[in-house]
Amino acid sequence: PNLAAGAEPVRLVTPVVYGTHLPGLGEPAARLAKLIDQRSSGGLILELKEPGDGTKTEEILAKVSDGKVDAGFATASFWAAKLAAASLFAGYPFGLDGAQYLAWFDSGNGRKLYQEMYDHAGFKVHVIPCAFGGAEAGGWFAKEIKTTSDLEGLRMRIFGLGGRVMSRAGTVTVLVPGGDLDTAFTKKKIDAAELYTPAVDERLGIKDKDKLIYQPGWQQPETVLELLINKNRWDALSEADRALIAGACRDTLRETLADSARLQTEAL
Repeated sequence: PNLAAGAEPVRLVTPVVYGTHLPGLGEPAARLAKLIDQRSSGGLILELKEPGDGTKTEEILAKVSDGKVDAGFATASFWAAKLAAASLFAGYPFGLDGAQYLAWFDSGNGRKLYQEMYDHAGFKVHVIPCAFGGAEAGGWFAKEIKTTSDLEGLRMRIFGLGGRVMSRAGTVTVLVPGGDLDTAFTKKKIDAAELYTPAVDERLGIKDKDKLIYQPGWQQPETVLELLINKNRWDALSEADRALIAGACRDTLRETLADSARLQTEAL
């Protein structure tokens, strides 16, 4: 739909969980915004807000639901403490890879169940799986792991379901923000860390602190990135705008799936 002469563009203020400078995890939000802008001839704008620009990462779901922001670009694993099923739609231990997620979303019940999860929990959002962030690395370790006994008492930065698996195996899970990893390793507060995909880990310079990376990661074989739009805001959009957003998300899902293997391979 082209913008009628003099009409104001529709703006959706959209905080993102990952900075758009991060390859694979943050960059897809910028790619999606550009695609929507192009296809709507400037009539529909995703106004991205970088992390820390007014919204904390963990607040995105609640703020979108309450209508304090129009939309959010996130990954459901951030809500796993509130929503037990969230990890199923974001990436979980020994779970689906990108192609399997795509099949589930496009030909199975994936999208319907994804929406139902938020509806049943009382969140007023419309969810669209919108990009793949790639498989997380297995982790960075200060020393080689040769047997399961080497995990006993090992202090590891890892969260979510992967963290629960590792604590069963004897590690002590420690929550450290991504930006504090340097200090945590240097001061020996942690012996290991699972962070992001190899491409993002490389951008963040983790290899300068630790030399041992374990691949492939088992704890999150894929990362699904979601576009959340406030329910009332979504319902108020024209049918053409809703179709445009859905189509841009489908294309971004496929493009990022194709990109991811190259990004990780180059980084490794």
